[in-house]
Amino acid sequence: MKAPFPESRLRKQVQLVILFLFCLTASAQSPDEGVAACQHTRLNYFGSLAKTGRSARIQYPGDATIDITYYKLDLNITYTPNYLRGAATVGLKSVGDNLTRFFLDLDTSLKVDSVKTGAQKLVFSQQNNQLSITPAQTLGKGQALTVTVFYQGVPGSKGIGSFVFETHGSQNQPVIWSLSEPYGSSEWFPCKDTPGDKADSSDVWITAPKQFVSVSNGRLEKMIENADDTRTYRWRNRYPIAQYLISVAMSNYALYEQTFRPTPTDSMPVTHYVYPEGLTDNFRKTLDQTTNMLDVFTKYFGPYPFLKEKYGHAQFGWGGGMEHQTISSMGAFNTDIMAHELAHQWFGDKITCKTWEHIWLNEGFASYAEALYREAVGGTASYRSYMSAYLLLARRARGTIFVQDLTNVSNVFDANRTYYKGATVLHMLRGVVGDQKFKEILQKYAASAFAYNSATTEDFVTIASQVYGQSLDYFFRQWIYGENYPSYQVKWSSGAIASQPNRFRVQLRLQQSTSTANPTFFTMPVPVKVLTSVGDTTIAVFNNSADQTFELTVRGQPTEVQIDPDNWILKQVEVTEVITALNDPVSITQLTVLPNPTRDQLTAQVDVAKPFTGRLALTNLAGQEVITLSDRPFTTGRHIISWPVQQLPVGRYQLTLTTGKNRVSKAVLIVK
Repeated sequence: MKAPFPESRLRKQVQLVILFLFCLTASAQSPDEGVAACQHTRLNYFGSLAKTGRSARIQYPGDATIDITYYKLDLNITYTPNYLRGAATVGLKSVGDNLTRFFLDLDTSLKVDSVKTGAQKLVFSQQNNQLSITPAQTLGKGQALTVTVFYQGVPGSKGIGSFVFETHGSQNQPVIWSLSEPYGSSEWFPCKDTPGDKADSSDVWITAPKQFVSVSNGRLEKMIENADDTRTYRWRNRYPIAQYLISVAMSNYALYEQTFRPTPTDSMPVTHYVYPEGLTDNFRKTLDQTTNMLDVFTKYFGPYPFLKEKYGHAQFGWGGGMEHQTISSMGAFNTDIMAHELAHQWFGDKITCKTWEHIWLNEGFASYAEALYREAVGGTASYRSYMSAYLLLARRARGTIFVQDLTNVSNVFDANRTYYKGATVLHMLRGVVGDQKFKEILQKYAASAFAYNSATTEDFVTIASQVYGQSLDYFFRQWIYGENYPSYQVKWSSGAIASQPNRFRVQLRLQQSTSTANPTFFTMPVPVKVLTSVGDTTIAVFNNSADQTFELTVRGQPTEVQIDPDNWILKQVEVTEVITALNDPVSITQLTVLPNPTRDQLTAQVDVAKPFTGRLALTNLAGQEVITLSDRPFTTGRHIISWPVQQLPVGRYQLTLTTGKNRVSKAVLIVK
């Protein structure tokens, strides 16, 4: 799901990140603003639960004594007045023995008139947003029961929406729509309101005045013209579905149709139900991207999950998008939102997070799919630019991606953590396992036993490890259940190998720190790029301790060492020391900066083992020399050189001592 955020603080944050990236590269592209806003809007939802005393439902697992098998909603909806009369048929099985009573979730603002199984009325009671039902006979384990709940009232529109009556366009045309994630389904139909228990199939029948084109999940089985100037649409879905993915959308829609052909002999309708006043040629071109997105994601994730039914969009009044199964509800149409909601059909709809603690399996995957689509249409540079924005935002994430405390409303749908860092974890996984294995992991997961069911993080980890051929527990333990990211302090030196012409040995020291004890350090393969006089070499070193030294051999004299230059790791890097000639007769024993950080005065201590002539200079991170501290001969012994720095801007600098082809550098931090 992606949300709008007009005038929100998160929108400004994303704009600042994109402005910064644009300054770095002219090809920078922004992650869509809807991702960030999703956090803001969902927090409003949970805030509304808290105000009404219903925040405990955030942890609510539904009635664990029953297993839902089927939903049929026979709805009669009027706009004037705003009203719903429903007959909800629910199929279920008893999970244990001796089931004498069970309950469904239903907002108490909706009045239940009766509950039946066949023609037999059942005893029921309604309180605290639960509908308690007593079967006519005690149910044994696995025994099935079908009940029909007859109810009526004005559906709730708390939080994001749940069920909304409004208008669109200059003519104020009526529009009615639902948006049930995460706990809005029970505000308009009785259900087990938890994502971990899917119905095997569903039907939605909608009767409304003729002016409405009524849209729901699956395929349109029949449209009936009634004698009372109403029209009934019968929608039929024969795939498993989570309660919050069942939807209705109703208005004076215009229908724009396409056909998706995954193979020369297969086809599927792609249906766009949109407001007629907006169906311009440009809008059609935007919608036309859908079939290409289907093609791209089919090749990456596997077959579209609901190929026997449809995919499409139904326009509604909320400014973002919601991945209702087979028919995404859309308030904004752009490439990123469309790609995000479509990707949810695989990750969110086909496989749904079992509980909201694992919400990243929905939102992190769909957010990452936006970058994959950018890569498919714009190439590697477009992908890297998009992910660079995600990485910057992911660095702001606090806490673990796995939601530790569902009662804290700010934890559940945190944009930086669930969306941006969740997507970044998949990006890093791709960097660890490689492109081909990563693609295989996504396809195997999408086709696994969790398909058309629900999954946890551990389920995904098991599949990823099986495909990769090695355990990836360490990777997910630190990135999903750990916090923050590593900071690398880098020291490197190089020298010629006397016995091998034009061969040089590079000694690389990685010292890692984190701002948390969970984990104490991040175990990661770290790409190292060594630039030399004859080209460059990239080698992955496996960093599995907080202080580790690696020795590399390269062709040509090294001029620079870059740590993860293509940004495959969420990290911070600081080069703290460079010595570029290990075997040179001139030996600089030590360069020390005192104090560091410094406020007013920079003092360099140079210990010289053999005399030389050198230049000691301070440069900024752009490589510009800002101070020359010394340019003279250095005799054997200790030299103390001081210089005032109070006029320099706060920030990081490099103090470098150069002599001929040799240099040694130290990082300097100036503070105020």
